[in-house]
Amino acid sequence: MHSLRVPSLASAAPMVGAALLTAGCVAIGHNNPVDPVSNRDELKFSDVSIDRPDFRDPFVRDGVVSEPVQLRRITAGLTPEQVRQALGQPLQEQDGARGREWDYNFKFRMPQSTNYLVCQYKVVFDAATSAVRETVWRRRQCQELVAAAR
Repeated sequence: MHSLRVPSLASAAPMVGAALLTAGCVAIGHNNPVDPVSNRDELKFSDVSIDRPDFRDPFVRDGVVSEPVQLRRITAGLTPEQVRQALGQPLQEQDGARGREWDYNFKFRMPQSTNYLVCQYKVVFDAATSAVRETVWRRRQCQELVAAAR
């Protein structure tokens, strides 16, 4: 009969600690990618997540299915009401480093694919005028998808 050797808690502690440290580093690096083109001011975005039982084929995450070309309508100078009419209610509203921020998640169908890409989008309003100051994509891939849309 063979016996199963189980490491003691003391001998397993370094492995557990290393795993937790690695997980923490991954989470920190993954939390807010900064891109010099799409997010040059390093605005903060929260992570999009999904529970494992919610996976479907094709894989889809959280967000409103949208046509990328519609996002081109959001330009500097629009009022909050005009943005709400065009995009709907934001997922979150908060004060940020550059003004009032509205966060949205959109799902865009990938070109020539049945899969979707979740894109996080932020509309920043000027504090003095309440008009759109700028729009920011979390990832450059999303910004490029909207720019190329027809």
